[in-house]
Amino acid sequence: MSDEENTEEAAAAASRRATVAALRRERAGYKLRGLDKRVAEVDAELKRLGADKEPVTEREATEPLETAVESKPRRTTARGK
Repeated sequence: MSDEENTEEAAAAASRRATVAALRRERAGYKLRGLDKRVAEVDAELKRLGADKEPVTEREATEPLETAVESKPRRTTARGK
């Protein structure tokens, strides 16, 4: 195999991983909103690509990733004083 073929295969594999990751995010959004028909369509596409529906991750068992903090109230000064 030449270096060019290896590069093309690596690029194709990276593209496939990116597509699968995007489909998994899309599926999660549909599932969250209760759009079961769209979830099934995305599942079919993942199956066609040979990927699992949902990767097994430990993140789901841990606390949510939300780290936003409420802003402090702004202090205003009176004008002209």
